[in-house]
Amino acid sequence: MKKSTTGLLLGSALVIGLSGCATDFQRGGERSGGGATTASSDRAWYQQPLVCGIAGGLIGGGIGYATSGSSDEDAGTATGAVAGSAIGALLCADRTPEPEPVAEPAPTPAPEPAPVTEFETVTLDSEVTFAFDSAEIRPEAHRTLDEVATTLRENPDLRVRIEGHTDSIGSAQYNQDLSQRRADSVRDFLVSRGIEERRMTTRGFGEENPVATNETDAGRQQNRRVEIVNWD
Repeated sequence: MKKSTTGLLLGSALVIGLSGCATDFQRGGERSGGGATTASSDRAWYQQPLVCGIAGGLIGGGIGYATSGSSDEDAGTATGAVAGSAIGALLCADRTPEPEPVAEPAPTPAPEPAPVTEFETVTLDSEVTFAFDSAEIRPEAHRTLDEVATTLRENPDLRVRIEGHTDSIGSAQYNQDLSQRRADSVRDFLVSRGIEERRMTTRGFGEENPVATNETDAGRQQNRRVEIVNWD
């Protein structure tokens, strides 16, 4: 058999044999839990630079020598060594797939703020709440005021403003004083039901803020009132 044919067969056998050996060794390493890698690197033994350089040089040199003529054996060997380095580089190439990018976790949405409860205005008609020219609360008003106290107990953040109003009969100063005393009476009643006084404020407006005409009995009755409103 000619030298060229022998060299080609030798080179091919080295390539196939080394590749097959590497594949088998890699599979064995995978089966044994990765024991085929070196202590100083995560790459397999056959992918170490020294091993790949020797293998590439042997393969390239063998092919170059076998395919050269008798007069240019040295040149053929050198050319084969260059080719062998390329083959060694292929053997050393890291074919480990790139890791899949890890998606950033979606930011946790901020919790919805708790809804703010507002106190719904309660209007107490003085014909039910107070006797004429009196700041003493009638029993007929207790049920409504007990409901107000329950609302305030169930909503400890609520605060209320208690406002007294009168009609225009009498002097403005007298009406202002009467409206203030009536507002204070409502506050004191709620305190007696366990509501903290600091959660309430009172003010008498007298005849300043009518909601109806003071020219009729029906209108004056609407103006004589106590309103419990939300205190911002």
